[in-house]
Amino acid sequence: MFILPPETDETAEILAEMEAEGIDLSQPVKIDFFAVFEFKEQAEKALPKIKSFTLGNYKFSSVVLQKPEQGGGYEVIASLTMLAQKDALDELDQAFTACVEGVKGYSDGWGIGL
Repeated sequence: MFILPPETDETAEILAEMEAEGIDLSQPVKIDFFAVFEFKEQAEKALPKIKSFTLGNYKFSSVVLQKPEQGGGYEVIASLTMLAQKDALDELDQAFTACVEGVKGYSDGWGIGL
């Protein structure tokens, strides 16, 4: 069972919600990281950097550029399969955010791939 730390943060809350929905956090799950770019050209220039992104043993298995369902701009969805552990997700989210901001985009968080 996932126990919320005394100082709850967004990642811990999401993990608790995932477990409450019946997701087994002891098993690897597909995690999607989202990046948004104002222009298609910016997103296309970012693709090689995001595709080559690594952090320790973590590397994205899939990176897709698409128009978002709502709103403007373009989004990149970078996916990997991993154990959904708070510290690892926080570290990946911070590094992914720095990667994306370095190519004029912004990180729009993460979620589980369905």
